[in-house]
Amino acid sequence: MTRWTYRPCIIAGTSRPNDFVVIRDGKHVGRVIQERLGMSAGSELVWGWATRTYPSVHGYAPTLEEALERVRQGATDDLPETGVDRRRGG
Repeated sequence: MTRWTYRPCIIAGTSRPNDFVVIRDGKHVGRVIQERLGMSAGSELVWGWATRTYPSVHGYAPTLEEALERVRQGATDDLPETGVDRRRGG
């Protein structure tokens, strides 16, 4: 059975509110982060989501739960390999 979870995203030793790494069976497969849609301070808050599997997919969702579900749906079994540049075929 596949085990899904998420935890705060830590970059350079720090994390920020509403920024999470999505984990499938112990491997990072995506990220969700709450952000403003547009440049103005009054713009709508949404959840941006993205997968880091190949091919990657991304988009926006109105809730954290929906963003997590979209990562689960979009994360394939093909995780990027360290040191491989897929644009050049290997």
